[in-house]
Amino acid sequence: MTPVALIVSLEAVRIEANSAMPNAPVVDDGRGRGESATMTKVRGFTARTLRQVADRVEPTPALTYG
Repeated sequence: MTPVALIVSLEAVRIEANSAMPNAPVVDDGRGRGESATMTKVRGFTARTLRQVADRVEPTPALTYG
């Protein structure tokens, strides 16, 4: 292994180990922002549609316990 590769790999290991420390920088992943109105409507429509499909596909109690 060349000395440059050794130095680079040791630096990468040091940075990775320090990322778990309490004072490590925090990267915002976007969860703090509220959802847009369009996304809320799409999620509601998708949930309703999936529920309707599940209700149609679900076997009736007479067939499952009969």
